[in-house]
Amino acid sequence: MNIISMTATFGKLEGATLTLSPGLNILSAPNESGKSTWVAFLTAMLYGIDTRERDKVGHLALKTRYQPWSGAAMSGEVRLEWQGQRITLRRFANRSTPFGGFQAVYTASGDPVPFLTAANVGETLTGVSREVFVRCALVGQGETTVTSGPDLERRIAALATTGEEDVSYSATGRTLKDWRNRRQANRSTGLIPQLEGELAQVQQTIERTAQARHTQAQAQQELAQLQQHKQQLKRQLDQHRAYRQQALNQRYGQALAQRDQAEAAWQALPAPDPRFSGLTAAQAMEQAGHFTQQTQEHSRQRQQAKARRQALSKAMKVWVPLLGVGGLGLIILGFFLSLYPLSFVGFGCMAAAVIVAMVLVAKMGKYDKILYASAPRQGENMQEALQTYLDWLTQRQQLEAQLHHARERVADLQAQGAQRPTGPVTLPTADPSVLAAQLRQVESQMAQWQTRLDQATGALGQDTLEAESRRGELQEQLAQRQEEYTALTLALEGLEEANATLRQRFSPALNEKAGQLMAQLTGGQHTGLTLARDLSAQVEQQGIPLPHSHLFLSAGAQEQLYLALRLALSDLTAPEAPLVLDDTLAYFDDQRAAAALELLEEQAQNRQILLFSCHDRDARWGYQHGAAVTTLS
Repeated sequence: MNIISMTATFGKLEGATLTLSPGLNILSAPNESGKSTWVAFLTAMLYGIDTRERDKVGHLALKTRYQPWSGAAMSGEVRLEWQGQRITLRRFANRSTPFGGFQAVYTASGDPVPFLTAANVGETLTGVSREVFVRCALVGQGETTVTSGPDLERRIAALATTGEEDVSYSATGRTLKDWRNRRQANRSTGLIPQLEGELAQVQQTIERTAQARHTQAQAQQELAQLQQHKQQLKRQLDQHRAYRQQALNQRYGQALAQRDQAEAAWQALPAPDPRFSGLTAAQAMEQAGHFTQQTQEHSRQRQQAKARRQALSKAMKVWVPLLGVGGLGLIILGFFLSLYPLSFVGFGCMAAAVIVAMVLVAKMGKYDKILYASAPRQGENMQEALQTYLDWLTQRQQLEAQLHHARERVADLQAQGAQRPTGPVTLPTADPSVLAAQLRQVESQMAQWQTRLDQATGALGQDTLEAESRRGELQEQLAQRQEEYTALTLALEGLEEANATLRQRFSPALNEKAGQLMAQLTGGQHTGLTLARDLSAQVEQQGIPLPHSHLFLSAGAQEQLYLALRLALSDLTAPEAPLVLDDTLAYFDDQRAAAALELLEEQAQNRQILLFSCHDRDARWGYQHGAAVTTLS
């Protein structure tokens, strides 16, 4: 795969275009001119951007870090040649997703490339996954150190065995360990401890069920006996209550009789003297005094009338005869004497006698009416009548008090539940307080046994047959998981042995290739190296009899060691992918930088190499040796 050109709106790059050539490309630019941005852009065009990545403290997600400075949407285009065909890749924003849109077309016709998608384009064109590309073919700034990974292990395993890339030792080992840990990681976690714990719980449930049945039967028996005893005590207490009720009923009967008697006496009370009816004692006494005064006044009037009549009677006896006889004499004397005026005087005296008689008779008639008028009867026997009425009031008050008391007593007894007397009741010999205490004790015992019965019944809610069936299932599952745990342990041991064999087959080729490249980079000062499984190295050096760890090397020598390892791994695992180096030679001195450039020129005979550098020496070397040199602005 050869990249022809790249056009990017990515980070600080705003519509920038980079044209490349096959073989070695030296891209010279000072710091902060966008070299690392071009490296990240190429990787994003091939493998996309993980939009799920989030910013963290001290770290920016790629979608944030390379958001175009202009505020435009992230987009880019790569033109390349692959297997004799020219293809154009485009990525652009899809709604709000950076690089969410993707196109792959044939450059000449513009027709879509049917087998390329946003997900598989990088692995299809380079022949490796993103992880292998980043670990082998891409050397970022200050990131020459090689680390292991599942994809890289799968790639190495494919080279060392049959070519299949769907397994790796670490991934398979991790999977087997995960499976084994899921069965039993330690004494407390995993399926086996869970099954053992559940089996113990089921066994406890079965044992608790058996104990609950025993407790249930015992509680039922005790409750039956206590219930019988309770009924006996209640019957005796009921007899005491019936006896007390009988006494209450007897008092009630007596109260009813007294009430009826009081009502009869009240009904038999005679009517009072009508002269005092409805009056209080004070009012009656006042009324009696009034009647007495009337009687006395009537007597005085009669005495006065009698005296005056007697006076009038005397006057009539004197003056009427006197005037009558005198007038008659005058009349006779006048006739005889022919003194007629005298006769007229006599007639006048006779008339006066008549008038006086009539007046006196009238006066006497008036006084006769007073004398012969009936005296007021209210005053007759007044003191005796008053005393009789006062006695009647006292009697009525007593009868009312008796009747009120009798009625209150009847009502009070009725409120106490009294009824009309019935037949006699026999009084039990036992003391009711003792019976009540015994009843409370029995009820307390019954409550305790009822609680135990409820608990036992609740414990029996789960069917014992179901629990026993579950115990059998758990025992079978536990045996199966234990067999699986043993099998996985054996599988891990076999995997360790297979991995050791694989390393023995692949490590010599990798060690030899990396050792040759290391010797070429260091001018033969380091003659070989040996890699561990985690790709750490033991270095052989001239003048030192034993290999030593790469940690003893200087920073520059370590960079050269890992560049050699990168080139070796890239040749073995990703030969079709372009090799991208970002300031990889920054720590190399001029001599070893020249050796590295010569080595890269040799490597570029078979693949495209992009070397981004901030050193003018690398560009000068390129001009001197005919490499494609581009100066970035």
